[in-house]
Amino acid sequence: MRKAKLIEAKAHTSLKRRFWFLLIVFCLTSAGFGAIGKSGVTATTEKLILSDPSCAQQTAGQQIKTAEQVYKNIQVFTGLPASELEPTMAFISGSLGVKCNHCHTNPFEKDDKPAKQTARQMIRMVFALNKGSFNGAKTVSCYTCHRGKPQPVSVPAVGQNLWQPSPAPPKESPVPGVDEILDRYTQALGGAQAFQKVTTRVAKGSRIGADGVLVPEDVYQRAPNKSLTVTTYPDVAFSVGFNGITGWGNSSKGGPRELPGPVLAQLKSDSEFYKEIKTKELYRTLTLIGKANIGDREAYVIEATPLSGNPEKLYFDARTGLLVRRYMESETILGMFPLQTDYEDYREVDGIKQPFLIRWSMPGRSWGRKIAEIKQNVVVDDGQFNPPSSKP
Repeated sequence: MRKAKLIEAKAHTSLKRRFWFLLIVFCLTSAGFGAIGKSGVTATTEKLILSDPSCAQQTAGQQIKTAEQVYKNIQVFTGLPASELEPTMAFISGSLGVKCNHCHTNPFEKDDKPAKQTARQMIRMVFALNKGSFNGAKTVSCYTCHRGKPQPVSVPAVGQNLWQPSPAPPKESPVPGVDEILDRYTQALGGAQAFQKVTTRVAKGSRIGADGVLVPEDVYQRAPNKSLTVTTYPDVAFSVGFNGITGWGNSSKGGPRELPGPVLAQLKSDSEFYKEIKTKELYRTLTLIGKANIGDREAYVIEATPLSGNPEKLYFDARTGLLVRRYMESETILGMFPLQTDYEDYREVDGIKQPFLIRWSMPGRSWGRKIAEIKQNVVVDDGQFNPPSSKP
């Protein structure tokens, strides 16, 4: 009985870690546009950072804990900041198309499976290749050979006829400029004046877990830059908020969680209430790079470089003018890790269009938010945006 309780406790701890890792991703991936395994996942950006006690906000003078200081039996990732271990594991999982149990047992530090030893050998090989042949650049990664499969592909595929003449490319129609695309986006949403008439917003709906299970999720926003996301599971609720100055995370069971510096910076940016009409202010450069098909829709693709961080790609529906996809990559020790956000089911609320379905996707996992209702210019308690410890 005691052993069963211990296993249950370890499983709960693992679930909390994964939830906080993805919760941060989930909150941050709604940056700039629209309302913001098992169901215990949420979302990352920049470095996809885990928000458990090992990842308390780092300030000047504080020592960053390494993976081996926080986790047991770390052999190849010694020296890696503990906050970066979880996104690195996600990179491996997505590159091979496998879940955690491909290499791990419970507890995770055990070496019972041969696949775990093989993984360590492959990681060392990748490090050696990049150091010896590419001056340390992350040119080779797990995905270079595995391509989403447990077994790497080493034989060229058949079926292509490279000698067959290629058909003439279709004649490209003229494309609008960046300013025209962004102006059309603002008008498609309802116009800048309509946005500026709104000062608060409450969106109620559900988090769609990676397993398809829905749990309640509410998003509260207040101009100019306050936000709160509350996700409620049967036995625990998770919150992430920004009060205009301070960003924070909280668990109804585990209490407050300070957020790492890079996450706070992104959360601050994402809490901008009028972000939809401030695209030009949120990015240093905006460049039209072409067109792409998303389903049966054609979209204009703009490469956008934010004030800090890696370039992103913004996809605007050529017919409606609305933003339909945002693509970004964040760096891990093994390579760049992609995150895609799709905006669907736009509906008009008080003269403003908002996406009522948002889907997030990364290698090996997808999840979302399904909004049931949005109310604007309603009374919102300003105190709820403060960290729990700051509330009277």
